[in-house]
Amino acid sequence: MRAAPVSFHFGDAVAAAYRFDPESGACRQTGVDPLPEVGEGWVWLHLKLTDTRARHWLGRHGTLPPAVAQWLLDGPDRVQMQRLDGWLVGAANGLHHDFAFEPDQIGRLRFCVGPNLLVTGRRHPLRVVDEIRRSLAAGRAPETPLGMLALIAGHLAAEAEATVEKLMDEVDGIEDRVLDDRSTSRTVEDRQALGRIRRRAATLRRHLLPEGAVVAAGLDDMPGWADPAGRAGLAAAAERFRRAARGVDEVIDRARMLQEEIAAQRAEAMNRSLLVLAILTAVFLPMTLITGIFGMNVAGLPGLQDPGAFLWVMLLILAAGVATLVLMFWRRMF
Repeated sequence: MRAAPVSFHFGDAVAAAYRFDPESGACRQTGVDPLPEVGEGWVWLHLKLTDTRARHWLGRHGTLPPAVAQWLLDGPDRVQMQRLDGWLVGAANGLHHDFAFEPDQIGRLRFCVGPNLLVTGRRHPLRVVDEIRRSLAAGRAPETPLGMLALIAGHLAAEAEATVEKLMDEVDGIEDRVLDDRSTSRTVEDRQALGRIRRRAATLRRHLLPEGAVVAAGLDDMPGWADPAGRAGLAAAAERFRRAARGVDEVIDRARMLQEEIAAQRAEAMNRSLLVLAILTAVFLPMTLITGIFGMNVAGLPGLQDPGAFLWVMLLILAAGVATLVLMFWRRMF
């Protein structure tokens, strides 16, 4: 049975540090230096790249090839995974610790992996690191650095899946209201909510979901020390990213169709209103004409001296309205 791992914090420069013993499967407290030799275990360091001490350690440490250290500090700021000097380097997107669906709350997680060392770095606190800590505290420690990278990729994929599921739930709630013809009180709010959902989904697809294709491509160019379990974990994470990508596309399509349905319902309601207005206008047009004629204050107007003229005029107005309605029914105008 594996012992519970022990975390290690090296000042403010290191956000997390774990040393793994492959024989016992446990972690023990260790410093940043010295690093274990191949076969003696491996270390995961999670650095705060905004701290000058972390940058200084990366720049001077002999274990990391200079090109790898330089890439980790100042490499291209895009999602990728590639081999460099016998190491595996890359960058992935992760949600900030208090992510609230804002585009600037998606940060970059940079990493380099060797036979006995995994170094990750970030400029903003990321949710995935806390999830990994809880996973390690539960005794689920991978046996290799590549296995740890696969675990991180799996948690990133889980973040994407959870976010997509939340968007799906929002779309489901709006869809129930839109398809209920009696629910018209929240049309404006639903249209605005669908617009926000589409923007969030587009942000998620742009920032969080390229990892699937990147990881799948990186699996074809792995270093020789890459272990089968780590490869399998990365392949599983890539598939989860692809499923999340399909979910995002579904969210966008459903949101767009619901927006079109709301627009169609609004257009139909407007057409009904215009039809009622047109019918009333057509019915009252001859009636208004009659009242206008008898409202003229000119000599010779019939009925001025007749006590029953008002009743005859009212009957004439009603007859004109009824005749107009009959004519419209006969011509199938509505």
